[in-house]
Amino acid sequence: MANISGYFSAMARAFAFWRRPAPLVDSAGLAAFCLEQASYVAQTSLYGYLRTRAGLQHFNLFTDKEFTPLLRVARSRLILVCLDDLALYAATLLPDAEDMTRRHLAIDLFTHGAARLAAHDFPPDELAAAQKDFEARSHLIDWAARAARDKGVAAFTKSAKALIDLAPIVEALKKYDDEIVTNSMHFKWHGVRADLRARLDGDALLASLT
Repeated sequence: MANISGYFSAMARAFAFWRRPAPLVDSAGLAAFCLEQASYVAQTSLYGYLRTRAGLQHFNLFTDKEFTPLLRVARSRLILVCLDDLALYAATLLPDAEDMTRRHLAIDLFTHGAARLAAHDFPPDELAAAQKDFEARSHLIDWAARAARDKGVAAFTKSAKALIDLAPIVEALKKYDDEIVTNSMHFKWHGVRADLRARLDGDALLASLT
């Protein structure tokens, strides 16, 4: 019985290890994580907001041939803003990194994700302009100050505001939704931040950049 018990305990540990997400040890893995999570937060937040506003009519809304192109464009733009917030946040988690290293990592993460978004969802040159703007802002960030504290919710204010701005909803209604929608999006970011901190091997990632 002891042998059987030991066998099943070993199997359980093996399956637990198999289910555990792999650590993020290089920029490629972190870039994939950032795009995946930016897409998740953007889509679930946007679709959830629209479902709540549309009520029982949400199915008709999501299948309307005139509305769905507007929704697709809003989703893609929101993913880009979410990626902006998450790339900057991820770069601050590198342990004892120089400003230039954090800046280059953030730009790499943003560039990777932006290159994989559907270009036809953006007006000409919008993606290039977003990339240029991100790179310019990354030079103005006080990386040491950001790294010295976990900004938490404050690090994701741009994407929370963008959800309200980009949602294809009548403007007159948005003023009533701002606080609850923003809080809902911040709640989603809380889980992403926790997952990133748990999986990020900062020392290994920093070593891979040198």
